[in-house]
Amino acid sequence: MSSGASFTAAAKPPLALAGTDNQSPSGSSNIRHATSGLHMRGNVKTDSKRATPADHDLDPGFFDSDAQQSADWLAWSDQAAIDDRLESLFGETLPRLEAVRGSDGRPSLDDRFSVAAFDWVVSLIDVAVQDEDGHYAAENSDLAEQFITYVGEWMVRRIEGVWFNSPGNGVPILDGFGPAIGYRWSQESANDLLVPLFMMAVEADDAPYAYFVDLLYGRALEFTEERDRPDLKAELLS
Repeated sequence: MSSGASFTAAAKPPLALAGTDNQSPSGSSNIRHATSGLHMRGNVKTDSKRATPADHDLDPGFFDSDAQQSADWLAWSDQAAIDDRLESLFGETLPRLEAVRGSDGRPSLDDRFSVAAFDWVVSLIDVAVQDEDGHYAAENSDLAEQFITYVGEWMVRRIEGVWFNSPGNGVPILDGFGPAIGYRWSQESANDLLVPLFMMAVEADDAPYAYFVDLLYGRALEFTEERDRPDLKAELLS
């Protein structure tokens, strides 16, 4: 799939999915920049790649060393917690969303971190978190958290991303910490602030799907050139 793909959303009913624990922390976000990107495959549980207090190059001039040891951040970014949210996404949330949207175009999910799986998962974001007017609905913040976890973990597994905490960039979805992905391979110390990225995608004029595809594929294609990965480039552009 190419980065220019677009997606026409179906009508968006207000969604309050049964069986979810809604959270709606409030606050104002200091959004500096939010771009995005996309290593290991399959559903095998592995230790999450997580920044240490010494990883200043992941976010030069803004990296908060102390924040990497925050108890709330360490709990949220623990691999078991990441895996739990992913299981909730694939085992509960996506099937319910699919019941609303339909199953057309759903790929095999044997590999949850394939390009095709990513494409399908992000195509359901609008149904999950937008209200009838196409704006973010705070009562669905727990669902937003699952999607943010998936996008971040996809970056970690597919393009050697590293989780780090950008504490001023979590609201309105998270409070006290902000999940972000940095890239040690990036010559420009590029990074992705996941909550600002998510909010910009959800509130964009285009569907969130197109926004994620354009940004994430741009990052992934940069990775394929930096790491000489013609296999991943072919998968992205197929």
